[in-house]
Amino acid sequence: MANSIVSSPAVLAESVIASIRGKLPMLTSFSSVFSTLEGQAGKSVFVPLVGTSTATEFSSGGYLTSDDATLTGATVTLKHFKVSSRFSPLDVKSYGAQYLVNAFTPTAANAIAEACLGEIGALITNANYSSNAVTGASLSYSEVVTAKGVLDAAKASDTRALVINSTYANNLLTDAQIAAAYQLGATTITTGQIGQIGGAKVYQWSSLPTNSEALAGFMCGSDAIAVASGLPMAEIPGFESAVAVDADTGLGIQILMGQEQSGWYNITATLLFGAAKGRATSLTRLLTA
Repeated sequence: MANSIVSSPAVLAESVIASIRGKLPMLTSFSSVFSTLEGQAGKSVFVPLVGTSTATEFSSGGYLTSDDATLTGATVTLKHFKVSSRFSPLDVKSYGAQYLVNAFTPTAANAIAEACLGEIGALITNANYSSNAVTGASLSYSEVVTAKGVLDAAKASDTRALVINSTYANNLLTDAQIAAAYQLGATTITTGQIGQIGGAKVYQWSSLPTNSEALAGFMCGSDAIAVASGLPMAEIPGFESAVAVDADTGLGIQILMGQEQSGWYNITATLLFGAAKGRATSLTRLLTA
């Protein structure tokens, strides 16, 4: 039976990627290789990691001597994530196909974003990153500066992120030193967004896992975490498909839409994604205990 869903997969793909964009802004603060090349789960992607370097005077050693840059890479193994919704012909007739398509967008974006974030969160363990700071039940500006000093000493990449849970984010929003230094105005009060502190972009991650290690946040250089993505070789006979790409990150999403032989309508959003540990010394964890 021919697909009769009103909205095209291309329109839905653009809608889903636009929604995901607002849920995964921290991806721009990590080392990444995002691609729309087709592959399958288990595919390995080499992600280059670049640390901070200093120039030295040319000498008899020539160009083959190394300075103190850290130029290496991490291998990311991709996983295949998907979220599907099925709608009965009666639902489509009662509520309209376009309504059901629109309802799919936030559901798919939330599910895909949480899956990607889950891969990153699982990495932030003491076994992978042994630099820890016990910041307690609340986080202060001075503790953020201390964490910055740890990364400075480790020569972590200058592109940095401060990823914290909701409690720590609220602590910083009410920190007197931050309010005085940055003169928080109406925009911050309205949006609740902090922006940057100590050269690091601040990201609130409400579902940040504790990893059973009292984890409440972390500060890192872009060389600490490697992420990669691709698209699965997903084809369903009789279904239409489309791909949309986030211009800021290069992350792509694939949409498959069609009507099953049973008459039910199926809409699927899918991608390949993975994360891996980069430079262990370029991340410091913030713990409540």
